[in-house]
Amino acid sequence: MLPRKYRVHIFLTVIALVIIFYPLISRQPDQQRVDDSGVAATRFFELVDAGQYAQSWEVCAAYLKKEVPREEWIKNLSAVRSVAGKLLDRKQRDYIYTKNINEGIPDGEYMVYKFDSTFQNKEDLTETVTVMLETDSVWRVAGYFIE
Repeated sequence: MLPRKYRVHIFLTVIALVIIFYPLISRQPDQQRVDDSGVAATRFFELVDAGQYAQSWEVCAAYLKKEVPREEWIKNLSAVRSVAGKLLDRKQRDYIYTKNINEGIPDGEYMVYKFDSTFQNKEDLTETVTVMLETDSVWRVAGYFIE
C-alpha cells in the first residue's frame, strides 16, 4: 500500500486534472446535436445552392429574421452568389459547439460549421454557417457568411 503522503498527492493530481479537463470535455456536443444541426445546415445549403433564397430565409432562425429583413437577405445572397457562380465543391472543414457566439447575440446552443468551397468564378472560399437550437428544440440557421 502507498504511504498516506503519496495517496494525498495522487488524489490532488486527479482532482486537478478533472478541474482542468472537465470544461473541455463538457463543451463537446452529443452526436444527436451534431446530426440534427448538420441536417439543418444541409437543408439550408440545398435551398441556397438551388437559388431559392426566399425559402432559405424562411427556414432560418427567428434571430436572423429579426436582424436581416427578407428582402435584404434575398438581395445580398443573390449578389454574393451571382459573383461566385455555381457551386462546384464543398467540403466540411470543421465545426465548433458553443453556448455564446459574440457580445450582443443571445446565449444558447450553437454549432458553427466551416466549409472549404469552390465556385465556378471563385476558388478557395470559406463558407461559415451558424446553426442555433431554438426554443422549440429545432436547429435553424442563424448566420451565413462567405469569405
